[in-house]
Amino acid sequence: MPVLTLTACADNPSGPGGAQDGGKKGNPVTLKIELFDRGNTPPGAPPLTESWFVKYMQEKFGDPNNIKLEFVTVPRTEEVPKLNVLMAANEAPDIIFTYSDPAVQNWVKQGGLTELGDLLNQYGPKLKKYLGDQLLGYGVINGKQYTVPAKRIILASSTPIIRKDWLDKLGMQPPKTTDEFYNVLKAFKEKDPGNTGGKVIPYGIRYNNNLDPLVRTFWKQMSEEEYYTLPDWLKPGNKDAYRFLNKLYNEGLISPDFALDKDGKKFQADLVNGQIGFAITNTNEPVYQAYYSTLQKNVPGATLLPVDPFTNYEGKHVKAIYHPLSAHIMIPKASKRAAEAIKLLDWMSDYNVIFDLQNGPEGVAYKKGDDGIPVFLDTDDAKKIMYNYLDYSMLINGKDMGDPEKTLKANAADPKYKDFTMDSIKIGDQDGQLPPRFDRPIEAQIKYNQTLSDKGVEIVVKTITAKPADFDKLYDDMAAEYMKIGGKEVQDEQLKAYREMKKK
Repeated sequence: MPVLTLTACADNPSGPGGAQDGGKKGNPVTLKIELFDRGNTPPGAPPLTESWFVKYMQEKFGDPNNIKLEFVTVPRTEEVPKLNVLMAANEAPDIIFTYSDPAVQNWVKQGGLTELGDLLNQYGPKLKKYLGDQLLGYGVINGKQYTVPAKRIILASSTPIIRKDWLDKLGMQPPKTTDEFYNVLKAFKEKDPGNTGGKVIPYGIRYNNNLDPLVRTFWKQMSEEEYYTLPDWLKPGNKDAYRFLNKLYNEGLISPDFALDKDGKKFQADLVNGQIGFAITNTNEPVYQAYYSTLQKNVPGATLLPVDPFTNYEGKHVKAIYHPLSAHIMIPKASKRAAEAIKLLDWMSDYNVIFDLQNGPEGVAYKKGDDGIPVFLDTDDAKKIMYNYLDYSMLINGKDMGDPEKTLKANAADPKYKDFTMDSIKIGDQDGQLPPRFDRPIEAQIKYNQTLSDKGVEIVVKTITAKPADFDKLYDDMAAEYMKIGGKEVQDEQLKAYREMKKK
């Protein structure tokens, strides 16, 4: 594999690492890189910061360039608050990333990010070519390039899954409507087809996570302007969705302790131990986080099936899908390693590197099929290497083979779960709706982002777990409070931005 070799003075701001004193290498410089900790390290696997991928990147990029790579873990469920603290203290890693647009806009407003235009021109020619002008445009704020937008390969966001073996045992068909879905949950609860000893969870949910495909199908007809500018709590039909979730909770059909499961570990444990009958996960999550394989190891005969049970007023299975943008990759203004950071990302945009970072070592983590598509090996050794592999290949969310047909096949490369993965992607795309996106920062959203995010979580938890008699007043009161503490200002500014955008 080609290796990028650089030569520059370690203490010279014009270039990173490298040689000095007649060609002798100086002390290596340290480049710190953010890494999500998803709390899913398999037993016996090395820590995230000592993985095969870390060693690979150090050997292939770090060592030739006299750069020591240091990975800094950030809990996935707390990434924005954690980064806010690190940014405020000028202690953030040299490369950070987030999926939160408001967080990015806030850091730009505070002057906390390095402008990347000149750095990309000087150190990132391959990176610019790989991402392309359209995708790079997602990282332009107020006319300047502040982020490197990662490429999202699969636009499907979330997919409902169900225990097919439970359906088969009960002689039931996969639900195709919301009413059928409810009847299936009731049967799971009453008949416990998984023989869980009373521990059955018909519908497993996480703390404020992946309710969208259900909630969105309760939304009633609205104009594009309303879709773009109304907060979800005020969208017509949203209240009905939460009333339905409240009903499910009070009938014992939803995870009883979801409000305490802030890191999602309880959900993961319940799923892989065979207690959950239905759930909504990120589209590729059951395979790449090994839920499915671990479930089948713990519960022989268990099978998961992607389903699309929720229907809206038009009979469509609407659900949110992603923009082509994945995460925003950034360099804090306080970083002294901006050149090294861009050179690393430039090196990562080579397809040989992309392939290795997305597939691990051949013969241990994968084998090549007849068509050249890597096939994951379903072994404990492979799982100890490949857990969280996508987070190291931060430029790309999803498998990228450089060819559309091969890319699609590669994202379902595990032969054991190929049909599951392809069906999951297809269902996740079905009737997909892009989230509202504006062509300028929404200042009120930046200002109130954390406050409104926290209030949103509170509304989810309290309205779902409320007594049915208290639901209507509680929902209305909390939605009104949401608007009072900043939601109205966000709505007003989004309305203005939307109307300006439509005039262009």
